[in-house]
Amino acid sequence: MGRAGIRYEDVSEAAETLLSRGLNPTIQRVRELLGTGSNTTISDHLKRWQQTLADSPHAILPPAIPEAVAAALESFWRVAVQQAEAAFVEQRLAAEQAVAAAEQARTAALEKEQQAIAEAEAQRQARECAEHAARELQADVLRERERRAAAEAAIAAAEQRAEAAAAEQAQVREEAAARLTQLDALLHQLRRDHERQRTEAEQRLVAEQARGEANETRLMRLLDQLRTEHAAERQVFTADRQDWRQRETALQTQLTAHQRETHEALRAQAIAEDRQQALRTELERARTAQQASEERYRQAVHEQETLRAAFDTVQQQCQALQNRLEALEKQKDIDKSAAPAAEPR
Repeated sequence: MGRAGIRYEDVSEAAETLLSRGLNPTIQRVRELLGTGSNTTISDHLKRWQQTLADSPHAILPPAIPEAVAAALESFWRVAVQQAEAAFVEQRLAAEQAVAAAEQARTAALEKEQQAIAEAEAQRQARECAEHAARELQADVLRERERRAAAEAAIAAAEQRAEAAAAEQAQVREEAAARLTQLDALLHQLRRDHERQRTEAEQRLVAEQARGEANETRLMRLLDQLRTEHAAERQVFTADRQDWRQRETALQTQLTAHQRETHEALRAQAIAEDRQQALRTELERARTAQQASEERYRQAVHEQETLRAAFDTVQQQCQALQNRLEALEKQKDIDKSAAPAAEPR
């Protein structure tokens, strides 16, 4: 049942107009010509119109149709009913053969009166077979007409699918081209970023290595200097201690021998103790300086390890960028190989 507003007459008129233009009256073309109507309603009216056209294919042709269009339409109908005509000819030949056999049987019955009853029965049976064959032939013709209408509907549906496939193919091509453009731009950007990051990482690595080597050299020189100074101060302290011991021995000897020189000896001893205290203070300062130097050396080693860890991180990032770049190049190759496969053969 057609929807209100779209009549069978409108659809048949639109179909005849398209046919007069040399176009196949598909559902989409009829809908575009009418400007309204659902595909289901138009399809129902088109099937009815095609059935009517199958019953009288030449009744709808206008009198002024061009010969080229008429020839094309005639060729189209011949292709559409080719199988039906072949089946009809085959059934007709079979019916003619059956009629001929019946005629031969009836002639033999007239010639042989003694077999009149048997031959009459044979003729009746042959006539019934012929009538049955004729009825089957008519049924076959009707079925062929139905198949022809179904074939026309299938042709219309195939044209719609072809148009939809062409539109979808164009859209896929556009999307593939846009995606390839985006991938190219992203690939170039990733390459530039990778080169820039790698250059910056290499520059930072060289600078950090140079600074680490310079710090290490400076710390080693300072440590050697402190060790040399400490050794010299220890030698001085040892020499002073030996000298103090010698003086203490002399003072003890002088104290035993000379009580009068006690005050000078005590003063000399106080001076020696002051000097010893000063030497101890200097030694403590040297130890503190040495510890500070060792702490700075450990900090320098820690900074060097930190720089090495940062360099390893930069190398990992570079490797990750390289992997990502290779993955993008592989994806681009896949998209390029997949894009031609969508084109029609």
